[in-house]
Amino acid sequence: MFKTHLKFFVRVFLKDKFFSVLNIAGLALGIAVSIILLLILQHDLTYDKHFANHERIYRLGGHLKATGIDVRVARAARELGSILKEEFPEVQAVTRANSWAHTLVRYEHNGTEVTNYEEDVVRTDSTYLQVFDHKFIAGNPATCLNDLHAVVITESTAARYFGSDNPLDKTLNIDGEDWKVTAVIENLPGNTHLKFDFLLSGLSKSREWVLDQGIVKSEAFWNPDVYTYLLMTENYNPQNFYDKFPAIYTKYFKSFGDQVGGQYDAILQPLAAVHFENDLRSDEPTGNKAYLYAFTGIGVFIILLACINYMNLSTAKSVKRAAEIAMKKTLGGSKKSLVFSFLGESVFLSFISLVVAIALVQIVLNFSSFNSLVEKDLVPDFFNNPILLVGSIGIALAIGIISGLYPAFYLPAIPTISALKGSFKNRKSSHHLRKALITVQFAISIFVVVCTFFMRDQISFMRNRDLGFNQDNVLVLPIQDTLVQHQIKSIKNEFLQHPKISAAATSYHVLGMGIGGPVMMAETEEGMKQQQFNLIVAGDDYFKTMGIQLLAGREFQPGPNVDVDNVFICNQAAAKLLGWGDDPVGKKVRWFHGEQDGQVIGMVEDFNYQSLHNVVEPLLIIKSQEEGGFLHLRVAGGELPATLDYIKTKWTGYDPNHPYEYFFLDARFNEQYRADEIQFKLLSGLSYICIFISLLGLLGLSAFTAAQRTKEIGIRKVHGASVPHIIYLLFKDVMYLVLIAGVLIIPAAYYMIQGWMGNFAYQTNMNFITFGVVTLLALLFAFLTVAFHSLKTAHTNPVESLKYE
Repeated sequence: MFKTHLKFFVRVFLKDKFFSVLNIAGLALGIAVSIILLLILQHDLTYDKHFANHERIYRLGGHLKATGIDVRVARAARELGSILKEEFPEVQAVTRANSWAHTLVRYEHNGTEVTNYEEDVVRTDSTYLQVFDHKFIAGNPATCLNDLHAVVITESTAARYFGSDNPLDKTLNIDGEDWKVTAVIENLPGNTHLKFDFLLSGLSKSREWVLDQGIVKSEAFWNPDVYTYLLMTENYNPQNFYDKFPAIYTKYFKSFGDQVGGQYDAILQPLAAVHFENDLRSDEPTGNKAYLYAFTGIGVFIILLACINYMNLSTAKSVKRAAEIAMKKTLGGSKKSLVFSFLGESVFLSFISLVVAIALVQIVLNFSSFNSLVEKDLVPDFFNNPILLVGSIGIALAIGIISGLYPAFYLPAIPTISALKGSFKNRKSSHHLRKALITVQFAISIFVVVCTFFMRDQISFMRNRDLGFNQDNVLVLPIQDTLVQHQIKSIKNEFLQHPKISAAATSYHVLGMGIGGPVMMAETEEGMKQQQFNLIVAGDDYFKTMGIQLLAGREFQPGPNVDVDNVFICNQAAAKLLGWGDDPVGKKVRWFHGEQDGQVIGMVEDFNYQSLHNVVEPLLIIKSQEEGGFLHLRVAGGELPATLDYIKTKWTGYDPNHPYEYFFLDARFNEQYRADEIQFKLLSGLSYICIFISLLGLLGLSAFTAAQRTKEIGIRKVHGASVPHIIYLLFKDVMYLVLIAGVLIIPAAYYMIQGWMGNFAYQTNMNFITFGVVTLLALLFAFLTVAFHSLKTAHTNPVESLKYE
């Protein structure tokens, strides 16, 4: 029986190759997109779940509140971990970790040296492997982190530094100190939040400044500095931790909390939830569930578009198949058997599409830059990934059933007698359904394209907005060597002799790169009150170099020992928050533990030193006691390659001990929007697919409609109808449907765009002309698609047309 049905399905497929290919193309695209989105979902929703004890591991953060402060942080004080282990029996193990970014690593062997700046370096406790498990290639998990200056490296890192040599007991110079390689582990998967290539032992148990006669001061617990992970007992209820934490607060936090009017609440995050909780400061890069929901929704839209194509073409072709269906019913075929036959036909086509889709997925993920675009390592390994295999088959089966459901019940209901007489015509209900489905298709396509246009406008707005400083043509050189730092003034003067370098300044902070700051005491109408500020530590000529506008008072005086103590320049946001008005010069500011009041000597115009996701926050700028950090050079745009070569030659002469590196400020600043740009590019690709699938369906329908109306068109031509009139006749119904779709999507698109724009403190204006432009583009593409087949029919000789059928 199955073999018979299969032969029939193949005959149906081959009988009308054009429509079969259209259906397969649409369904294959829909399934391919679904498979890729399934891989993305699997990647993001299984973050950190590869750890055997992930359900028992929690990360400890905190919510700190005090006058002028309200912040949720992903870190905790390093002194807190051991206390919890001692006082909470349910805490079975504790480990702490600190990430080191941009760390210089050297390896010398047989006169050759491998030197790299590494971004994924983590320092941790000897207890790390009691909490987290890794697959070891070499070394002993029980002892590899016991010694000070021991380092565990990943497999790819071992190959990068040691090649085929055995790395165990080899020495790496990391951040100027020697570390012995004690183990090699498999590379970490991409979906883990604490990434490392180097795992260093020996995180100190406490900080020097927190000790008072050997006792940890209460203030220490209000200064979180490390990631802290707790391994709890099986089936642990976090509420128990929250119920018991007030006793810890009273014993360790309360003393300092009472001084500052503070409140501290612990945050216990399940390990698997860390990736998507993106409201904590001082965290590793996190994900965004809203984007996952958006892409899943668009994936469902694309599947729906492919299903609509199949339904439309199947019901439209019902006239051609009416006689076939009538003969089957006459020969004893039941309605039930016909329903299952048409469903089987649909599922058969869907599984052919699945094969094509798998080939498309392999091409996209293995032979294109898609993985680089989305910054994930998606592997289409169907045989070793049961979720992917079962999910793909399930998607194909679901698409086959959903797309074939309506035709399966519609076609067997065709009246037998009228079908045998050849007088059957499609019912009005099927015409109305096809129109509704076409409207839905174009509404979805226009919706996705409109959202893409607005995302593009917002990203362009962020890139081109006046930030309040001049980020263009500022080259930044990290100052890595103390010898360079000590002679930085003469180095700046030498660079300024070059005609293409107009300004030079140092700063310990780079705009757009995580600027934070301390709690300080500031003058208000009620007296000196605590307030958290962001802080920039800068050298001479910083405002000139960065193009920051001074609004009141004066800048720092030049010189190594001038304006370096208790002298501050604030921004407008700080003056507004504290009620200082338009001229805050002379207002008092004091370091939190300072004994002497400082004063504000000037105020600068607000500038966006963080991404446009955030409003400009209160900022203080102080002059560095010793210049260092990063050298900023403002260079001219002309003859840039020659200028860069000159800077490289000079800088490597000053600092031959470190690899030369530089970046442009505008490029680094715009990296803050990389996640938004990735989502935009992915959404753009999906929007093209939506349009393509919609036009595929319209192409099939227009071809069928033109063929069905060949005789009518011939009669109209005999009566003098022109080719443009005939094309309009075939296009007008589609035109009305596209216009209706364009109007229907406005509320939904507006709502979605407004929600997405809420992620940005600074937003571009919504231009409603975009809705009209996208609808007109949809009309144009629809017209070209319909005209593709209509022109041939319209140019046919009326004599041939009247012979038709």
